Amino acid sequence: MRTEAVSTFKIELPRHAIFTVADIAGVDIECQSGCVWLTLDDDTRDLVLEPGERFVGDIHRRVLVSAFEPSSIRVSHALPAAMPLPATPRGTSASHVRLVPRGLSPA
Repeated sequence: MRTEAVSTFKIELPRHAIFTVADIAGVDIECQSGCVWLTLDDDTRDLVLEPGERFVGDIHRRVLVSAFEPSSIRVSHALPAAMPLPATPRGTSASHVRLVPRGLSPA
């Protein structure tokens, strides 16, 4: 039997506000009002969501959610997703790895 902890929250974004999700894998973003633009790291697609549209992340990447106008989004995170750790070059300290953001955070 598989149990899934689901966390859901709603965010009101004023015009030009940006919300960051450090790791979009397993995260569902739904536009409830307004219009938002999603920008994924290392991805050339432009993703624009209008009310009722959603995006579900399937890859470990950071995403920026930018509000074109006052907007409301619902964010659901079905399963925790671990962001891959960056490679550490030989001879350097790995202490910066502790600072890698994980999960959801405001921009």
